[in-house]
Amino acid sequence: MAGISFSVAPGEIFGLLGRNGAGKTSTISAIAGLRRPDEGRITVLGEDALVRTDVLRASLALQPQQASLFPRLTVRETLETWAALYPVPRDVDALLDEIGLAEKAGARAARLSGGQQQRLLLATALVGDTPVVVLDEPTTGLDPHARHAVWDLIRRAQAGGTTFLLTTHAMAEAEEMCDRLAVLHEGRMVAAGSPTELIARHAPGGVVSVRTGDAGLADRVRARFGDVMTAVESTGRSGRTRFEVTADDPHATAAWITGLDAGADVRPRPATLEDVFLRLTGTPLGSGTEQEEKR
Repeated sequence: MAGISFSVAPGEIFGLLGRNGAGKTSTISAIAGLRRPDEGRITVLGEDALVRTDVLRASLALQPQQASLFPRLTVRETLETWAALYPVPRDVDALLDEIGLAEKAGARAARLSGGQQQRLLLATALVGDTPVVVLDEPTTGLDPHARHAVWDLIRRAQAGGTTFLLTTHAMAEAEEMCDRLAVLHEGRMVAAGSPTELIARHAPGGVVSVRTGDAGLADRVRARFGDVMTAVESTGRSGRTRFEVTADDPHATAAWITGLDAGADVRPRPATLEDVFLRLTGTPLGSGTEQEEKR
């Protein structure tokens, strides 16, 4: 990894956005003290995290992506175990109420649903009442209801003053949760800012979405627009092709493309964070492998 430099303000939710293998987990592992960077400097609350490891342990909690629970411990025992690791932890009963698991306090972790287990895992990171919490893809694999429940827990903790650094490759999560974020690609940081700032900077006009049966249309559009055109995708047996173009004037661009193929489905729309990501990296989220992410 190289060229990664960012700061997180107190009380902020800061995201690291990138596909698998981009370097997200390696970055937060270094910040959390699980691996030592070859060069550079990491500070947590103004202290050198590579030297003042005592400060790091007392001020930062981490929920790794591959975190798991002790299956035979109850929900209460789980939180009490983690609380014992910190000098001034949160009240376990109050936290059980907050995460909606008070009625499950005596249930073994293995008996919880997937969403309940994820809430309990997040609670193990919150129970220490540390000023900084680092979450590695905290909602991966959750259904929409469980995902929103986790988001609500994070927002409530943020309202109480907790600072969050989280990784994600879920575009909705980045746009919904992050005050600011950095986009990582192949071990480098390629952009940073709020979701609104990134859209305004890299896709200020909008996007034109095209579906066409003309196999040559994509090549003609690419000849004019070049690298602002996303990858061409075939829609299979229908024989139709889909692509998108980032444009300063999406309506004028849509009219120009329609002039080339009147039968094409051409739709101008506002840009999203996903459009920015595709333009910056040239790859869709979700590509790559989990093994690559751990490099």
